[in-house]
Order: sequence, then C-alpha cells, then structure tokens
Amino acid sequence: MAKEVSKSSENQVFFSEFDINYDDLKIICSQKTLNEDYPLSDSVINNVVVYDARKFTSFIGISEKETRLKTELHNVLEKGPGVFVIRNLYEDVVIEQSNAIFEKIVKNEADTSNDHFASSLDGTNTRIWNSFQKVALEDSDAFINYYSNDILKLVAESWCGPNSQMTAQVNIVRPGSEMQKPHRDYHLGFQENEVIQKFPISSHRLSNYLTLQGGVAHTDMPLESGPTAVLPYSQQYDLGYLTWRDEAFGDFFNKNAVQNQMNKGDGIFFNPALFHAAGSNTTKDFHRVGNLLQISSAFGKTMERIDYIKIINQLYPSLLEHLDKKTLSEKLVENVLICATDGYAFPTNLDYDNNSNSKLQGMSMFELTKQSLLDSLSLEKFILKLSEHQHIRFSD
Repeated sequence: MAKEVSKSSENQVFFSEFDINYDDLKIICSQKTLNEDYPLSDSVINNVVVYDARKFTSFIGISEKETRLKTELHNVLEKGPGVFVIRNLYEDVVIEQSNAIFEKIVKNEADTSNDHFASSLDGTNTRIWNSFQKVALEDSDAFINYYSNDILKLVAESWCGPNSQMTAQVNIVRPGSEMQKPHRDYHLGFQENEVIQKFPISSHRLSNYLTLQGGVAHTDMPLESGPTAVLPYSQQYDLGYLTWRDEAFGDFFNKNAVQNQMNKGDGIFFNPALFHAAGSNTTKDFHRVGNLLQISSAFGKTMERIDYIKIINQLYPSLLEHLDKKTLSEKLVENVLICATDGYAFPTNLDYDNNSNSKLQGMSMFELTKQSLLDSLSLEKFILKLSEHQHIRFSD
C-alpha cells in the first residue's frame, strides 16, 4: 500500500514545501499495475489500465454490471495507478462532427487563445475555452451526439456519482510545441502554494474527489505528437499539490512519467491529483487535438443562493469608514469580507478572465473588494470596478 505522510508527521495537519519528501513519492510511484487486479480491462500498458468501450455495451442498463464496472474504474482512480484509457469511446463520425465546429470556433477566436500550463504566444498551443457551451450554441445535434454517450456517463458516475456537471476545453497542440509543465488540476492545483499550505491535509485529500479529469482524442495521438504524460500512482502522494512547483519535481516527473499513444475516439481519464502534462509535439506537420473534459461533483454548491453584490454594496461605505477612522483593523475588516463576498475566483469565463504568468486564476470578488477598500475607492468607483469584474467573469 502507498505511503501517505511519514510517521514522524502523522499528527501534522498543515504542511508546506519544506515537508516534501521525494523518497515517499518514489516509493509511491514504484508500484506496478497488474492486469489481474482489473479483470474488466483489456491490458496494462506502461502501468496504465486500458479498456475497450466496445466490450461494455452489454453492461449498459444492467444495474449489477454497471456497478461492477464503476467499482473497478473507481478503484483504478483511487487505489490504483490513478489513470485509465478507454479505446473506441467515440465513433469517427461523432468526432469529425465536433472537429468541424472546433475549426470554425478557432477561426472566430484567433488572437484570444491562452493556456494555464503552456505558452500560446508562439502559436503552438491553442485553447477553446468552454467548448462545452460553444458547441451547444453552434450545433445542437453535435452536442447531443457527443454528450449522450453512455460510457462517458458511466465513467463520470464512477468517480463523481450521479448528476455531475460537465465542462470541456479543446486543446490544439501544434507542431513544435513544448511539453506543459507537469501539474495537478482543479481545485487545489489552481492555487498558489502560500494558499495551499493554509488548507489542512484533509482538504488536500478531499480535492481529489471533487472532480474527474478526462480527455478525448479528436485526432490520432502517436507518441511523437505528445499525448498526455502521466505519473501513475502519484495521486496517492498527499503533498502533491505543494510539490509540482518545486524545482526538483520537473526532473522527477521526466524520469518517471509515461505516455501511451491514442487513436482518434479514445478517451483518457485520471484522478485530478495525478501529476500529468501534455507532451511535446515533435512532428513537423501534425496538429494534435484533444477535448479536455472536467467533470465536477454535483455537491459543489452552497445550500442557499447568496447575492453578494447586494450585500457588499450595502456594507462597503461602512467598511470604508471603519478603515478610515481606524475603528476596525484591516484584519477584522477582512473577516467581514470573507463572509460577505465570494472568495473563489471560479467559475469564470476563461476567454476574458486571462491569467498572469504568476497566477493560475483571476482575481476573486474578495480580493477586488479588499484592494478597493485599502485604496480608499469611493462607493461609486467600487461599484463600477465590481461591475467590470463581474462582466468579465460572466460574459457570454
């Protein structure tokens, strides 16, 4: 069984980069995947479990068979290598229908593409943010053909349970593109280390279960085109959200990560805590296209709908006066803001809410309000600034 945290720190709750232990990570990533542990699989290639969707058609609609398959997929993601490939997830006709729409969107969005973990400045990496919504608005039939897939629904339920929420982003990796920086994904994977270390280790573990990452090959993906590189079993390392920015980690990943070629219509799914990165496209003329799927638990919502705009517009003048007269400290004002504003930068519109080189997320409502108070902005200027912030985040 994989090691989590060393015995000397078993009572520790909060961790920092100084607690990273590559010996622990090496032990975890030295595990081997055995085909017999996953009886519904076709094979194990490079420590990655491989399935064939064509063998699952007889499972659909039969409760005990679906439960058996979902249980095995869950175990791959949690206790196993953390990643599996499903061959033949989509037929060519469905992929080509979506590809035609992707091409149209890319032409319409030239000069606006940006990527979290790879440079798009040289034109070698192109993103279509929110391809989920854009395809739906462009072609209802294409959307329905794509997301009516029974196996995709079963995969989502294996990790997130019923009624999960789907988002998608197209990634086009062009010839000459360099490998992404190896990383973990949403939620904690998008936070800076100074934020991550404020969360107890239980939250680090919980983050794994809130989303499922996936990708569908919309072209063939031979190894030289740079299919996703993954580090099997690395999702089991508790301190991984702090680790991927460490200077030594890149070398560790490059020595231990694996890649599997994929065919058009294949899907890859992995625990969001699995270290991974889109590979380098070393071809001269091959454009690798993948539709990246992020599936989120239906539980990621508050119990009541709060209108933070109304609340903070009401409170802002009083908070500004408290700061001006020093009747409340900055810390106490911040305590109020934590309750009275949305402190999370997501969900947002990534076409407009661009990220800086040093940050993977835009400014939250909390951060904007705090800075406005510290800058002594008037209520009128604050309302205007907040309106612009909301417009960027929720623009169509």
